[in-house]
Amino acid sequence: MTFSQKLAGSMTIWSVLAFLLIGPTNIELYGIILLIGLLVCRELSTTYASTEVGQRMDIMIYVGVLLFIVVVARRVLSILGLL
Repeated sequence: MTFSQKLAGSMTIWSVLAFLLIGPTNIELYGIILLIGLLVCRELSTTYASTEVGQRMDIMIYVGVLLFIVVVARRVLSILGLL
């Protein structure tokens, strides 16, 4: 089993566990928890992962950060009463 397969397996377990704990009702919180897990995996795997795996994880992190910005913007607009 390669390192990238182990990393994918750990992220799968993390996502299933987060889904079971949070549930399908709060998808925004689920996305944020997945982003946190991905950031932790990326940080812990910097010395062991190849550059190709690191670049793939970086792309997923960028997408996650963009989704986080959208969630925060929606919350701010909701608080201000503009949404």
